[in-house]
Amino acid sequence: MNEFVHAKVEIGETAATIAAERRFLADAVTAIKAARAQVERKVRQDRFFLTTLEPYEPNAYDGRVVKRMCEATTKTGVGPMAAVAGAVAAEAVEAMVRAGCSHGWVDNGGDVALKLDSAITLEVFSDPDSGKAFGFGLGPTKGTIGICSSSGRLGHSISFGDSDVVVAIAEDAVLADALATAIGNRVTDRESLRTCFDPFKAIRGAFGFLAMLDGEVSVFGEVPDLVEVEHNADRLTVHSRMSSDKYTGSGRAASG
Repeated sequence: MNEFVHAKVEIGETAATIAAERRFLADAVTAIKAARAQVERKVRQDRFFLTTLEPYEPNAYDGRVVKRMCEATTKTGVGPMAAVAGAVAAEAVEAMVRAGCSHGWVDNGGDVALKLDSAITLEVFSDPDSGKAFGFGLGPTKGTIGICSSSGRLGHSISFGDSDVVVAIAEDAVLADALATAIGNRVTDRESLRTCFDPFKAIRGAFGFLAMLDGEVSVFGEVPDLVEVEHNADRLTVHSRMSSDKYTGSGRAASG
């Protein structure tokens, strides 16, 4: 059996952890580069694609990755770049699966695409000042899925909300990423936890949501079992330009 590894890679602005048998790493890296090339080409053609916070209509000549981003974010009412990390992760995992991978994932800065044939625990990071965290207990998946996060308090991505963390689970990481951003924009106070999921509950391919604000949690749909874990800063996927304790914390151990 080939060695199962966790490999961290940085390609431009992308920082990803690839977890799979070593023989599939090259497939994931090639897919990440190809996905980035499509997005970069689109940005060169139309800078508005990069900056708009509203849904964007692709043209017939745009690549598959750009079209996936536009489709997901049109469903959720946010700009196309809200789904870029999930799209890159999805393309990478799908490439590994085509090459024969049955168990692995790609974590692109908290936006994760997965294909599992056995159980793992996925840490959900929300508080760099705590050594404790919670995670999802995940079992085998029927196909690839996406589990993506957004926060109004951590990271560099734009959020108009104030959540500790929002997590969306969907049939792929492109949609999950767009959903996490859109839901996160609606989490502004504790009262908003009651209504933040409402516009997204009927979206085809969306499985479940979790939102946390000041430690209070709201969930909807199919959310995996929550388990307490010790925060493991070494397992976080953070770009080297953002690797301070402000984003990673200093706890050790856990997550799988």
